[in-house]
Amino acid sequence: TSPLLARALLSTFGELTRGRVPITTGPKADTVPEDQRFARWSRDVRGHQYLFELVAGLELDRTTTVHGPVRLRRRGAPAGSPLVAEVAFPDYETSDTKLLAALNGVLAEAALRPDRMDEILAQVTLPYAFYAALLNLQPGRHRYTFELLAAVWRFSTVVVMQFKHAFGIRRPADRSPLIQPVLLTPGHGSYPAGHATQAHLATAVLKALTAHLPDPVRDDQLLALAKRIGQNRVVAGLHYEHDIDKGAELGEKLAAYFVAQAVPPDPPPAAADFTALQWLWTAA
Repeated sequence: TSPLLARALLSTFGELTRGRVPITTGPKADTVPEDQRFARWSRDVRGHQYLFELVAGLELDRTTTVHGPVRLRRRGAPAGSPLVAEVAFPDYETSDTKLLAALNGVLAEAALRPDRMDEILAQVTLPYAFYAALLNLQPGRHRYTFELLAAVWRFSTVVVMQFKHAFGIRRPADRSPLIQPVLLTPGHGSYPAGHATQAHLATAVLKALTAHLPDPVRDDQLLALAKRIGQNRVVAGLHYEHDIDKGAELGEKLAAYFVAQAVPPDPPPAAADFTALQWLWTAA
């Protein structure tokens, strides 16, 4: 995008290719071997493949019952098959009394804002740094672990937005001017909580990825981090506590589905037969 560089490349191209066109020798018609393609493509291209594999086989099922649950199932699964996830209608929306109690719960958490403000602001964006600090992840050595986390964020965002839309729950600040969130209220529904879904999904996936290296201290800290990220959204005035609880449950359910899709079978197939997610899991 630099005009100076573009002109420099143009003049260099002209001098280097003088008397050497057209192309007469060299390349032969072939394609990139299947077992080399994932490694060759860019991270962003692979990211689209991961997301396609994860969501292509899913469908949302909302019952016609008033205040009924919303279910996520495998597309085309026989009747009675296990669900990927199910989220019930939020209890605080079933009566004015319960809603008032939930709002006062959000207001009480505001007392933690002075202590949590740095975390709240830092966690507006994806919390790579928090997981990197806990697991000592470095971009060079663990680039595929970061790529795995990116796949987790993309997947969780797409799925949780479907639930948010299906429920259509108003944010705490929509209910009372006393909430006064410290961040701009996001432009989507409150329930279930997206940050909690993402954090618990990431925690469960990372625990599965590192299960061959047992470390209860690490696993306890991963879970504590997920809980804290979720709670910070209540402290910020953006969510009810119930949003966080159900987001955590949804994240754990999605993690089970994610891992089932990503872990190669035993014995593993030939490299050319790996799905994109299986390739990523192995690399991570």
